[in-house]
Amino acid sequence: MKFERDQLFLTEEHKQQGYWIQDDLHLPYPLTPLFASFQTNAMREGTARAFETIKSPMKQFYTKIERGYLYQMVKPYDGPMEQRMKEHQEAVAERFGRNHELLEHYVLTELLPVYARLDAFRQTDFTREQAIEQCQQLYLFYLRAWEIHFEIVMPGGALLSKLEALYCELSGADDGAVIYEWLVGMMNKTLETDRAMWKLADQVKGSAELTRLFDETDPAELIDRLAEVAQGPAFLASLATFLDDYGYQATHPHEFVAKTWIEDPTPVLTIVAQYAQKEYDFDAEFAKLVEKRENAFEAVVATFPDGEKKQRFLQLYEWALASCSVDEDHHFYIDAMLPAKSRLFFIAVGQKLVEAGALREANDICFLYLDEVIDLLAEPIAIEDRIVERKQDWEANRLYKPIPSYGTAPTRSNKAAERMSGGKQAEVEGNQFKGYAASQGTYTGQVKVIHDPSEFSAVEQGDVLVCRTTTPTWTALFSIVGAVVTDAGGILCHAATVAREYQLPAVVGSKVGTSLLQDGQTVTVDGAKGLVIIHE
Repeated sequence: MKFERDQLFLTEEHKQQGYWIQDDLHLPYPLTPLFASFQTNAMREGTARAFETIKSPMKQFYTKIERGYLYQMVKPYDGPMEQRMKEHQEAVAERFGRNHELLEHYVLTELLPVYARLDAFRQTDFTREQAIEQCQQLYLFYLRAWEIHFEIVMPGGALLSKLEALYCELSGADDGAVIYEWLVGMMNKTLETDRAMWKLADQVKGSAELTRLFDETDPAELIDRLAEVAQGPAFLASLATFLDDYGYQATHPHEFVAKTWIEDPTPVLTIVAQYAQKEYDFDAEFAKLVEKRENAFEAVVATFPDGEKKQRFLQLYEWALASCSVDEDHHFYIDAMLPAKSRLFFIAVGQKLVEAGALREANDICFLYLDEVIDLLAEPIAIEDRIVERKQDWEANRLYKPIPSYGTAPTRSNKAAERMSGGKQAEVEGNQFKGYAASQGTYTGQVKVIHDPSEFSAVEQGDVLVCRTTTPTWTALFSIVGAVVTDAGGILCHAATVAREYQLPAVVGSKVGTSLLQDGQTVTVDGAKGLVIIHE
């Protein structure tokens, strides 16, 4: 294992070498030292390996941290570009029809077996020497997991780009973004999770006793209270099944420091309590969405002239529809489950260091870099002062607004990257501002600004959700709110994709939503125009 801590940090010299952008879409918060040790190197090495596999015109993502925030710079392929592009197109085209199948293969043969080994290891009476070896193995697996991540994700973007371009040829349209309205209504792990929470809510609504308990009790106290009522054990059994299937994630998925749902199901119970107050049939609404998608697609395709291009479009669409769940499924198994399983392992290792007198609390391990963890396991010494200082720095960094970028932005925009991450400058004029038109429809309602999942319980039926970005753990809000506005992201980001699934008007990548809008303001969200109008 090769880990060099000094290579994690963004220096003034690095800033002069290219264009660095802070990843506010996926990592809008500062990383703890232990997670930074893994994630920063995994993205750098993972992209290098995956991009070579798919012959990408990019060499890799260079990733560094500054005040805990992750920055990345794209390094282009340094060989003959024309030949490389040809090889890339051939490599990704070969995967178009089997991308989801490939993900399932990796999940079954690599990801789940490693997670099972981590679980088994932490439940043994392992030695510190064994923990060192396991830490090193996990570090190497992190690199492999993120190689899989990019190997799976990148061909999907290429497929969608081709589908967009061919749609424009056949329809004469200037913009092919409408195709994303037809890539909905396919089950994925995020929607599965939401459906399972609705079933828990139905169980609550089916019992007057449980309904009263959920109405009157703080979600943080529900676990203890449920054990005291007649219908409680049955609900707790259902909750345990849910957590076994979907609980290996945290409200902040890209981290080790946050508790997982397995450890603390309060976030789940908060959502279930909200769902129990609403009449909603997930399966019926999903069926309506599928029917709407099929009718809309058939109507458009009927206008295309028959011929080879139309047949090619139908084939590309079939592949895109079959693989559109890859975005959410890869997040479930890699972005969310890998940190969750790793966290549980590190908490067990942290407990060993507590027993050895090196740490006061097991969770303190998150504020050490990987090399420090290994050194402490080899020779435990008390380091309370270092932990206190690191925690203070991390808390201060959470309040810090990171500089969005360093260096000169490329003059030529990357359309595929913009589809996912956004990037255009804020557009504010008078009482309105614009972002990306992510999901069609118009909605007028009251603003609810949510900065953190701990605030989910403040969201009420029909609110306009305004936030920096979303991850799959935010999906539960989408069947409650009336519209969505984000600071970060493009039309393929999580918020946009899920808004289309729930038929919510959405404007993403506005840059300014959370800074301009305040709770209680009335706004109109026009998802077709990417426009937000402030009324008061």
